[in-house]
Amino acid sequence: MKNGKVLCRLVAFGVLITTGALYGQSTSTTSDNFTNIGSSGAGFQKLWVGARSAGLAGGFSALADDVTSLYWNPAGIARLQGISAIASYTKWHSDITHNFVGAVMPISERYRIGLGLTVVDYGTLRSAVIDPGASDRDANAGTFNANDLSIGVSIAGALTDRFAFGATVKYLRNAILDLSADGLAFDAGSLYQTDFYKLKISLALTNLGSDRSFQGNSLSILAKDDKLNTTAQLLDARLVTSDFALPLSFRIGIGTDVFQGEDPDQKLNIDLDFSANSDGPERYNAGAEYIWNDIVAFRAGYAFNHDQMGLGLGAGFKYKSEDFLGQIDYGFNTTKDLGDIHVVTITANFP
Repeated sequence: MKNGKVLCRLVAFGVLITTGALYGQSTSTTSDNFTNIGSSGAGFQKLWVGARSAGLAGGFSALADDVTSLYWNPAGIARLQGISAIASYTKWHSDITHNFVGAVMPISERYRIGLGLTVVDYGTLRSAVIDPGASDRDANAGTFNANDLSIGVSIAGALTDRFAFGATVKYLRNAILDLSADGLAFDAGSLYQTDFYKLKISLALTNLGSDRSFQGNSLSILAKDDKLNTTAQLLDARLVTSDFALPLSFRIGIGTDVFQGEDPDQKLNIDLDFSANSDGPERYNAGAEYIWNDIVAFRAGYAFNHDQMGLGLGAGFKYKSEDFLGQIDYGFNTTKDLGDIHVVTITANFP
């Protein structure tokens, strides 16, 4: 009878995920029904955080119960015990690296506070002279750097034994050459566990903030305008950059343990996420995580209706003692045109 219950649950959740996946594949992204693609900046805020979520291909928000919840849904930190810290490294293509460090600690029995830092480094980039008549020697005009930064402070509370709420205020900065665009943004989320198969429902609104533009000394130039100045002297001028919006996103996630705790040595977590985005089509992410004896985990997932992301695979190992819990996770993602992505995350918890 026990095996029959588990089989029924597997079939039910399999139908749920398959239905969402097929619908996600059928969604069109042509210009006839969508015109906002590429309309936002600060795109680094759309890059997934953590090896666990990478292994689940972004199907993670309802399962997020570690420090990476600072990115996925700040409500997920509400029930973390003790002090937790995390460091995550992601290797992208073309020497691009994505780095995240965060920490969470309790401030009362019900409330937690967290701090998260994200840095994206685009490596050393070459300057070039756009001149068809330039020689090869003049084509390389030196190098420059570009990077993105996010610093966020979150607070979350377990308001009841089933409902948690969290909010984040963060400072975002995009920099290239001596130009930068910065400002504040806000995230908010909730997490609720139902009676129906202990299903968790995650709601998160991220990157709510005002438009911003790049500023810096490189925008100041000397220009010549014969209509304004007949003496052929150069005039002080300044280039004006256009404002850009943040990538606002609303994400809904549902997830549960298929085994429902009936087997103390095994868990099978399943998650299905849906996100509506201000600068792209709706997206669907499905992931499954098998955990044996709360020591070893294996993960797989797929991202549907994404222009690049697809398959996710991963694994994790946990070490526990009386006063320390350590975990190391690895995540792997495939992309259509940008090569493979590798993510390593290390977590430390002091109960």
